[in-house]
Amino acid sequence: MNSSSVPDTVQVVVRIRPLSSRELTAGHHNVIVQPNPGEPRLVARGTEEFTFSDVHGPSVSQEEVYDRSVRGLVLKLLEGFNVSILAYGQTGSGKTHTIGTSFDGHLSSRSGILPRALLDIFDAVNAEPTEGNGGDATRTSYRVFCSFMELYQEHVYDLLSPRNRYDRLLGIREDMDGVIVPGLTELAVSSAQEAFGWLMYGANCRATASTSMNKESNRSHTIFMLIIRSRRVRDATSRGEQAMISKLHFVDLAGSERIKKSQASGDRLRESIQINKGLLALGNVISALASSSGASQSKSARSPFVSYRDSKLTRLLQNSLGGNSITLMLACVSPADYNIEETISTLRYADRALAIRNKPSKTPPSQLSQSSSAAEMERLTKTVSQLRTENDQLRRRIATDLKLTTVGKNGTSRQLVTQNRVLHSQLQSSIEESTRNELRASIAENALGRLEPLVVPEASLPSKLDSAIANAWNAHSGYRKSMVKMSSAVRPNCITMYSGSESCTS
Repeated sequence: MNSSSVPDTVQVVVRIRPLSSRELTAGHHNVIVQPNPGEPRLVARGTEEFTFSDVHGPSVSQEEVYDRSVRGLVLKLLEGFNVSILAYGQTGSGKTHTIGTSFDGHLSSRSGILPRALLDIFDAVNAEPTEGNGGDATRTSYRVFCSFMELYQEHVYDLLSPRNRYDRLLGIREDMDGVIVPGLTELAVSSAQEAFGWLMYGANCRATASTSMNKESNRSHTIFMLIIRSRRVRDATSRGEQAMISKLHFVDLAGSERIKKSQASGDRLRESIQINKGLLALGNVISALASSSGASQSKSARSPFVSYRDSKLTRLLQNSLGGNSITLMLACVSPADYNIEETISTLRYADRALAIRNKPSKTPPSQLSQSSSAAEMERLTKTVSQLRTENDQLRRRIATDLKLTTVGKNGTSRQLVTQNRVLHSQLQSSIEESTRNELRASIAENALGRLEPLVVPEASLPSKLDSAIANAWNAHSGYRKSMVKMSSAVRPNCITMYSGSESCTS
């Protein structure tokens, strides 16, 4: 790709991965053909033909992909252009391998375009400054920062933050410059090796899982961002300097997948639904932008509405698609016959993306006074670093105090719990005893009310009692006399005792 020209449309490069050993063992065959390796033309299923900016077959190496399609665009970053590189395709098509977010820290033939781009950028940044002709000397200094974020189930996470997973959540805002992510960590890096370390740190925090189609399937979209702040100082006669900011985005999109093939369930199923939902919104934006570009050329049709807000993914890519960025889409496809439907879908969307027209432009430099710009930049940098340090110290102090308070009050808390249980038991017993007493009192009152009519008045009690006793004694005496008479008549030899018992004499 010509490094001197600035493309005004989205550049689309297709990369075809080779058949895997498992696919070869299963007997699958190649259904994607590149008739002429020197031409960017593909034929799928023998009938559908596509033409792109460039096509890399299964035998093309990682280094050749970078040199032919990426290097020229990356160096535009130092000229003040914003650059975006997207990897798009189904799961298992080689997106992460091509983009290089799974870098292990050692540059080899298998390393992707991201670590190679970092090496080129820092070689250019750390090069000796050059002077202009005619004594008009200029000196350019650079400061490089990196950020790394992921979009997991429509939630944005800061992958370079030292906090725990749930404290890394970020929001999306819009300002005059476009879509921004407030609070996203930006770390200053001075070498490619330092940037490699942060790349590997963030990649280890990314959400990954195993499916039937990919052993290490990425379950989120990730964006690695490189920010270059350049300051150009002219000679003493001009009395001024210019500051400029440019950004490079490496977007590794999660692969689209069919539930029937991936056999996802539970969390994997929910992740697949969100991934496909975001990619559907991205496809709709690509279609709308392609239609809009066609309408602007014809000047007769009405431009369709581009719904960036349907997904956070499309909002984050708003500047890359239809904005002022130089954009390259890497469409990764599988040549296997059992993936032909997904491959055709990817090629169709990539073909539509070719029609999207961007408006690449250099970031306008801001004029700074020579006396105050350097001091102000250094002051702001120190202030940010100091505030971050104080924030981390305050968090650690609060966490330590909470632990000490919990440990110090542990014994007292147990005593209070025990005492509370005893008091609660006593209160329950008192309530039960009071209830029983009230029940007894109620029963006694009811019984007293029933017995009152049967009770004899106290004044007549002695006379009536004496009369009853006398009548009972008279009746008893008469009964004894009659019994004695009967005994004498029946048993003459028996003596009747006074007590009423009988004994016989011989």
